[in-house]
Amino acid sequence: MLAPTNILRFVFVLWAFCMALPLAAQQQPVLFEISLPITGKSSHAIGRALERTALEFNKPIKTPQKPAKNGESENGKEPSEPTPSTVILKFNVGATQEEFGRGSSFGACYELASLISGEKFNGIRTVAFFPQSVKGHAILVALACDEIIAAKDAEIGEAAIDEASVSPTQRQAYHEISQRRRKIPLGLVDKLLDSNVELLQVETEKGTRLGTPAQIEELRKSETFAADPQVVIPAGQPGLFTAEAARKLNFVDLLADDKVALARGLGFRPDVIRNMPVPGEAGHAIRITVDGLMTMDKAGVAIRSIQAALNPATVAAQHQVVGDKKIDFICLEINSQGGNLSASLRLAAFLAKEIDTSKVRTVAYIPQQARADAALIATACDEIVLGPNAQLGGDGAVVFTSEAVAEEKSTIVDFLAKESVRSWSLPLGFVDSNLEVYKMTRQGQPPVVDYFCDEERKQQPDADLWKKGPLVKPQGELFRIIGGKGEQYLVDRSAKDFAEFKLLYGLDDDPLLIEPTWTDKLVQLLSSPGMQGFLLLLIFVCFIFEAQFPSGIGAFLAVICLVLFFWLSVLGGTAGWLEVTLFLFGVGCLLLEFFVLPGFGIFGVGGVLAIIASMVLASQTFIIPQNSYQLEQLQRSVFVLVTTIASLTAVLVILVRVFHDKNKPKDTAFIQETEKLACYDHLQGRTGITTTPLVPAGKCMFDDELVNVVSDGELIETGETVEVLDVVGYRVVVRHIR
Repeated sequence: MLAPTNILRFVFVLWAFCMALPLAAQQQPVLFEISLPITGKSSHAIGRALERTALEFNKPIKTPQKPAKNGESENGKEPSEPTPSTVILKFNVGATQEEFGRGSSFGACYELASLISGEKFNGIRTVAFFPQSVKGHAILVALACDEIIAAKDAEIGEAAIDEASVSPTQRQAYHEISQRRRKIPLGLVDKLLDSNVELLQVETEKGTRLGTPAQIEELRKSETFAADPQVVIPAGQPGLFTAEAARKLNFVDLLADDKVALARGLGFRPDVIRNMPVPGEAGHAIRITVDGLMTMDKAGVAIRSIQAALNPATVAAQHQVVGDKKIDFICLEINSQGGNLSASLRLAAFLAKEIDTSKVRTVAYIPQQARADAALIATACDEIVLGPNAQLGGDGAVVFTSEAVAEEKSTIVDFLAKESVRSWSLPLGFVDSNLEVYKMTRQGQPPVVDYFCDEERKQQPDADLWKKGPLVKPQGELFRIIGGKGEQYLVDRSAKDFAEFKLLYGLDDDPLLIEPTWTDKLVQLLSSPGMQGFLLLLIFVCFIFEAQFPSGIGAFLAVICLVLFFWLSVLGGTAGWLEVTLFLFGVGCLLLEFFVLPGFGIFGVGGVLAIIASMVLASQTFIIPQNSYQLEQLQRSVFVLVTTIASLTAVLVILVRVFHDKNKPKDTAFIQETEKLACYDHLQGRTGITTTPLVPAGKCMFDDELVNVVSDGELIETGETVEVLDVVGYRVVVRHIR
């Protein structure tokens, strides 16, 4: 029996699942890309996807409305009823398809048209978009939509071009669908179907009328003609309309050549339209992580992981069963402070160009941070989901110079923004602190709100219609968004954790985690701040061990740890030749102080400082902090170093006590037998010559006897005269006689 708490938890999760999806869907229009021709198999997949969307849109939901200032809405108009949910059907003709999408099945198209114009889509705004010329029965699906939009160069018509003749059933079906919308005259529908029909146009007191000769004569009985009917398309000429001509006949509602013009014509920002894939069956969802400092290697690993995941055979080879299903959902989890602008743009360009959004949906999930250039990766995805306190943009690991931004600006402006259908001003603001971005409103019906700098506003074909509003991104700082605070701009949704993220997208199971190779994992583990601190501690301990017990083992291990420390820093992108050179310079100064110059002077102090500086710089990407993030990173680097030194001090204290207690006789009156065999009491007060440097341990010659000795703390060079201060068993302590 389920406990009451489990029942309540189940009810809450079920309620959240039912409410989250329709809320998000009503806020954003969706776009289905339909590849022509439409067949029975493809129509079933499209129909299932449309039915799921209609079900989500039609769920009852109450959304609280924010009070507007002075009784006005954000765009300056009186508050009005919420805009209905919008579904856009984009009809794509393949690059190798030279027949304008011909070959669509009449039965399949009628099935889709009946669904779209039926009760399930009541209250939902449906839009058909023709970016290319289209012929065939796919036009029947467009007739079922509320609005039709076409590119300026497109031609639409000859609906029955694949039929030897038009059957009464087909004619009746076209009449039925068009009558449901009561938008397109039956005469125009007849001409689209049958080239033998003559299409006439006449002006009456009620406006312009279209129809066949029989329909016009019937109309004469009820309306007064201002002039004789005119022939629009004569009999025998196919019913094929250019977009311009169709616009004049009210067959096409709007002319738009791309998704940007389409969105703004419908009253939306281009980036708020969500692409909905139309898979043949439920596919798999995968999850790929991008963590830490962005480097070219890290971008390459992410790209290779996605490419491998999109190939089911490759995924199966990794012992992850996927069967015959393909990937249709990619969750890119980003937790990065940025780093390499070129690397971030490489990954962003891959996401924007190489992934077919009609088949695969990409969502950037940012639980903590995607700073500076890492934010560009998120903008290349279809949607962005931000954690409650996560940061998108803002100061990152690297401060990019004006020259570096200028070199990559063309990539952001001409390619990334175009492929991801976003305005380029805000994404460029993630890396360019000199840019100013404003909230702008295009006057007209419907009004459209977007975010431009002055340069991008001037590039708009209707630049004069855009009115500048408040400043969104001021000069002198990078653009940033904090989850749940202020206007979210590019952010589509928010999720407090990954469980809520799955709930938002209806993911029943955890997405398949596509992990990097074991070498990538090892490098990521070893380059973590904790491991770097451990390596530093290990380096110092090995050197101390070598000083106490000169055998070469400690020095060998210390060198290995040093090489590993700097190699991992180079792989992580935080170290280069400067850090390595600085460290070697510090070591050289210490060697010079130990073996060439007596005492502990300027070279010793300078060497220690150079080594410390090299290790601090090796854990960060900058020399002098130039923004708030770099200042925080410097504090973390110094903290790691201070923690390492404190740990080293504690280790030294423990070692001194251990060795002191171990070497000190418990009772001087009863020295152990083993110590008697190594007794050097006869050396008390004698003088000798050092044969090796005492650092502080070494060897000394007393007449003909070579003995291991330890200095009283001073570093003593070879060939110096020393005096025995104390003898405790086999431990001989000496001092330098100047």
